[in-house]
Amino acid sequence: MKNLWRTFTLVLLLVAFCRTGMAQQKRALTFAVVTDTHIGKSGNDTGLASIVKDINGNPDIHFVLHAGDVSDFGYNDQLGKAKELMDGLNKPYFIVPGNHDTGWSASGGLVYNTLWKEQKFVTDIEGVRIIGFSTGPYGRMSRGYVPLDQMRWLDSLVQATPKKQPVFFISHYPLDEGLSNYSQVFDKLHQLNTLAVFCGHGHVNKLYDYDGVPGIMTRTAQVRQGTLAYNIFTLTPDSLRAQMKEVGRPLGAAWASLSAKGKRARTRTAALTPGRSPIAPEHKQVRAVWTYQDKGNIVSTPAIWKDQVLLGNLLGEFKSLNPKKNRVNWSFNAGQGIYASPVVTGNRVIFASSDSSVYCLNARTGKLLWRVKTQAPVLATPTVEKGTVYIGSSDSTFRALAIQSGKVLWAYKGLEGFPASQPTVAEGKVVFGTWGKTLYALNSRDGSLAWTWKNLDYSHYYSPAMCVPVIQNKKVYMVAPDEKLRQFDLETGEQTFTTARYRVRESLGGQAEQKLLVAKTMQDSVVVWSTKGAQPEPVLNFHAGFGNDFSASMPVIQEKTAFFGTTFGRVYAVELQAGKVSWVYQASEDMINTVRVLPNGKVLAASVDGKVVLLEGLK
Repeated sequence: MKNLWRTFTLVLLLVAFCRTGMAQQKRALTFAVVTDTHIGKSGNDTGLASIVKDINGNPDIHFVLHAGDVSDFGYNDQLGKAKELMDGLNKPYFIVPGNHDTGWSASGGLVYNTLWKEQKFVTDIEGVRIIGFSTGPYGRMSRGYVPLDQMRWLDSLVQATPKKQPVFFISHYPLDEGLSNYSQVFDKLHQLNTLAVFCGHGHVNKLYDYDGVPGIMTRTAQVRQGTLAYNIFTLTPDSLRAQMKEVGRPLGAAWASLSAKGKRARTRTAALTPGRSPIAPEHKQVRAVWTYQDKGNIVSTPAIWKDQVLLGNLLGEFKSLNPKKNRVNWSFNAGQGIYASPVVTGNRVIFASSDSSVYCLNARTGKLLWRVKTQAPVLATPTVEKGTVYIGSSDSTFRALAIQSGKVLWAYKGLEGFPASQPTVAEGKVVFGTWGKTLYALNSRDGSLAWTWKNLDYSHYYSPAMCVPVIQNKKVYMVAPDEKLRQFDLETGEQTFTTARYRVRESLGGQAEQKLLVAKTMQDSVVVWSTKGAQPEPVLNFHAGFGNDFSASMPVIQEKTAFFGTTFGRVYAVELQAGKVSWVYQASEDMINTVRVLPNGKVLAASVDGKVVLLEGLK
């Protein structure tokens, strides 16, 4: 009944708008902006309930906008509770997801979609068009970004919106360098009569200048300095006024008042350059052999079958590309976003999808050979070892599947948190981490538990979920967001070494033959350890010039060179013995996923914005 009433109310508003003949809004329009409710943290549910009650008691508020991070960790129960509380509003509300709803979501954002239908919206109220869009990221630690399909949707709205109609935009991230394609969004803002862009994420009230268009951040709805608060905005033909409303207290004075008249002139003619130095001439000894732009975002590493490139995207498409003829050989629709990297064995390619399935296709034709249905989305990448596929799922289960038939050979149930990365299989053990603060080691023969380790000193944000464990010399090496390198005994799970000397975050590679570990730190350095002794011994630490980096793009080592991607779209080749950069290639403005190094030394790289490039060093 509540949903019917909201729908009926919205229809009346839209009918009223149509009768205005697309005229600019004439009377005062009052609305509330709520953001960063983080349902799942203790006390935040009662806090949001109090805010909803406060808004319901104000008849002047016409509607409510929620700028994202409705949940704390994207868990199903957190999102469900948030939906229940927001549905308690007695007036229409419109919502976009935040990074906490999508970046750590065990469902790849599907539960949010089930509850709120879409991650974008457009509505017209009293002559004002309000456009909301998502800013990700999805399933990986990267900068935020507006997904490519939503960018195309925004393009269509720009074309369909009358140029004089007042427009509000709302997103979770502010439109700054924390959003990789913010400059492209700027272009859309300036084609319309954009009055303001609302956002959350920063947890404080703050004004921005988006190339001449005002941006307004609203403080978190969580308790701060003993108060719960949100913002009330009043739009008149002349101005937009912002007032902070603390629950249980009178409405505060206006903390911002912006003009609502006149077209915003652009203050810049070019986008800002992300904080990094230019590529030195001596580091440009590399060329792109082949490039490709996909129509979907890519958050995984493409695979190679013979001379074909196999990849999946967040639109749920899995395809085979022919670089020589620059065409698509075949395409398979999984229906939902693909977060997992594909693995090729023989003439088969195995990958997982957030449609709760593990797929095996014929790599030449794309024909479905088998499909294993799970009880929840599968975001993790499989590992194939001796005819067995090892893979974890968000249904709290880790499975071993027969490569020929997909038959479940064994299943370990009851995982704490969901697995999001790739397991490492060696010497009879399967080792992987989850977002439940836990590192698991299972016996590969039957799936029985060998040991676990829990990161009890930190919250689940510091879980060992994204790093691919490295196994050498009967030891397991792992880094997590707590920026420590850890060593465990493979048989017993005993932690035998830890160091916080270098800021290593989730990005670790290994070379078993040379007994080396390689990591890129968050602060511009590449660190190399020798694992020949009882504990890892640092043998090299040098600055590579990539600046601040927090991506989980693992170094891939071939002979004496390590290759990796960065948050700001560059691919690096570094010489490990000499401790210097060999070459750097600017592939994108977006994060580079873990690269794939081919036997001939060429490097295949894919960025989050759907760019794929095959690189060849010139030296």
